[in-house]
Amino acid sequence: MNISLNVLYFSSDLFVDVAASSIVSLLENNKSFEDIKIYVIDDGISNEKCELLRKMVEDYGRELVLLPAPDPREFFKFPFKSRYQMGHSYMRMCIGSVVPQSVNRLLCLDSDTLVLGDLQEFWNMDMADNVLAGVADCVNVKAFKRQFMLRPHHIYCNAGMFLVNLVEWRKRKMEDCIRDVIHEHNGNIFFFEQTLMNYVCRDKIIKLHPKYNSYTLFYAFKYANLLRWRKPTCFYDEMEVKEAVANPQIIHFTRNFYMMSRPWVKGCDHPMTSTYLKYKQLTPWKKLGDDNRSLCKKIRYKVIHYIPQALLAIIVNIMYNTIRPLLIWKNE
Repeated sequence: MNISLNVLYFSSDLFVDVAASSIVSLLENNKSFEDIKIYVIDDGISNEKCELLRKMVEDYGRELVLLPAPDPREFFKFPFKSRYQMGHSYMRMCIGSVVPQSVNRLLCLDSDTLVLGDLQEFWNMDMADNVLAGVADCVNVKAFKRQFMLRPHHIYCNAGMFLVNLVEWRKRKMEDCIRDVIHEHNGNIFFFEQTLMNYVCRDKIIKLHPKYNSYTLFYAFKYANLLRWRKPTCFYDEMEVKEAVANPQIIHFTRNFYMMSRPWVKGCDHPMTSTYLKYKQLTPWKKLGDDNRSLCKKIRYKVIHYIPQALLAIIVNIMYNTIRPLLIWKNE
């Protein structure tokens, strides 16, 4: 049994307070591990905030390791046209090189997560020669087959939580594969690192129970309407999704047009907001952010809730699975 847990986050100065809530939840609920190392890829976190974060982690008797953010343009030898095209997320594609070579397994978490369960069983699963373990995203791979570069039977995981077998990652030279795909597609990768990881690791991904990445869609839409909207492939049955909502091990506060799903902002209506706030109060950053949405967005949010959700799901299905892939293809 591996009693040392290695976890990787990415954070900029603007998002460090959000990452702190996730880290605290992880530390509070995983005291059974003898050793926990928190790695943070540091993209410009101020010295003051670094010290606050370090003290917070050390107060739990754990270790914080700050890693300088690599420049994806240099690492992948590609002249990304803009910060948007490059994406912060590409920095996480360097994990096999950035973290120490002694690290053989790594849990990669987005900052907008909460860890509510003890991860011993999860962390010590047998990954065999698989590279990743993750939770399937609610997408129709067939509709986006050109963008995802996958076939309908392939799993397409949400990148908010990945368990990475770094032995196989390095053995298979995944970062070289990623570099090749970036060059082949001229840096235009739909959904950035999420698509890259699913593509280069295809057929070597373990599909986990959705309770390990219980994302906002599970809470915002009834299961039947979720299917009407997304028409997902390689997804979960209704009972599995209900279990993920009732007993989430990791919650992922993903953006969603139907729910104000950012619990660090005033007015959030995600049902797990009170749970998030409990952990936020254990960090040095206790103040909530203001709701800075424009008046137009606030009105739109209210209007869509007057539309029956089943009808809304049918409408957005046409936009999401038919029109959107065509527009993306046209603009490539």
